[in-house]
Amino acid sequence: MLAPPPDPIERVLVTGASGVVGRALVDELRSSGRYQVVTVSRAQADLRDPDAARRCLDAVKPAVVFHLAAKVAGLGGNLGVPGEMIYENLLINGSVIEAARAAGVRKIVAAGSTAIYSDRVALPMKEEDLWAGEPHASEAAYGHAKRTMLAQLEAYRAQYGIDYAFSISTNVYGPHDRFDEAHGHVTPTLISKFHRAAHTGEPVVVWGDGAARRDFLFSKDLARAMRIVAERWTGPINLASGQVVSIRELVEALRALSGHTGDVFWDSTRPNGQLSRAYDVDKLRGLGFKPAYSLAAGLKETYDWYSRNSDVARR
Repeated sequence: MLAPPPDPIERVLVTGASGVVGRALVDELRSSGRYQVVTVSRAQADLRDPDAARRCLDAVKPAVVFHLAAKVAGLGGNLGVPGEMIYENLLINGSVIEAARAAGVRKIVAAGSTAIYSDRVALPMKEEDLWAGEPHASEAAYGHAKRTMLAQLEAYRAQYGIDYAFSISTNVYGPHDRFDEAHGHVTPTLISKFHRAAHTGEPVVVWGDGAARRDFLFSKDLARAMRIVAERWTGPINLASGQVVSIRELVEALRALSGHTGDVFWDSTRPNGQLSRAYDVDKLRGLGFKPAYSLAAGLKETYDWYSRNSDVARR
């Protein structure tokens, strides 16, 4: 659903601003010249605490909240601590949305995830199918938490009239990601592995057999998409590139970038996750969005950033 454009200058709050998407979004919003951007870190406010969330929103009094804060992990983390994943995300989302309502926020732009989709729906996955079937078992806890956030946003719009957009975001990657090889997402995990292997000559071990297919979007492109959605959209919307590649293709691209000439071992005892994911992006394209970065360009910028910052990158 198209929404009316915002006022020329508005104060906005970005939660989760230190993450891979948050940093790109803050840069995007500030460079647009339309927003006074305020950020909040966990050190400033533990958003799992409803009182802390309310104090934060009351102090900032934003017109729009970009809610990115979450407990996030890759396949290993989602499988290892599902109770923590759902509990902490329910606390964060519920606290922020209620605090936003109490502070009189005009609109909430929430970072959802394609983890909400079931593998029972046809490809490409469409927004109309987001409630069909349960999320894939590998991401069920995280996916259910995001679905619950969407349900809360819909309920608050119905009762309180708060506008919202829910970005169903694909696999995002970019500078300032969390390069956690044990629990992180696939792209930063592989970047860390290949960067180290290029210097040590050790083999790179990759989970699964490489057959899984995913849609990847560079963080700067996702940030621009979120700004456009904030200005022009109400409701859930897929934020994705519209292109899919296999994990094997991703591995080969990173092998070439790193210059690694050693072995790559595929650990087929480890899960692939959902075998194939592809998303319908007609609604996003209808807003005029098209990615500015190819996968090759985005991977190069991310790998180069990590090469310069590997000693201080988050893990």
